[in-house]
Amino acid sequence: MVMDAIRVKELDGMVRRMDAIVSVFDVRSDTVGNRKFAAFREVMDVYVGACNRGLIKGHDFLDEDVKLSADDIERLNAALEKVFGAPPSSLSASED
Repeated sequence: MVMDAIRVKELDGMVRRMDAIVSVFDVRSDTVGNRKFAAFREVMDVYVGACNRGLIKGHDFLDEDVKLSADDIERLNAALEKVFGAPPSSLSASED
């Protein structure tokens, strides 16, 4: 399905706002002093980047799945490992 110009403009504005929020998160999370928490910025960067690339290709990231590249998955796995201290594939539920 081809998106009309109004929808493209709406989604482009959304990508720009998400990117601005990620930048604010980066600045604000530095003041917390928890590098694991700050690594969520990398997760958000992957998401926003994938949304932007999809939009350029004519994909509506709200109505369709967000397509990840191999590099995105590598970056996402590394970020989640920073956050939780283990690769996502080895995470398990706590007994607590």
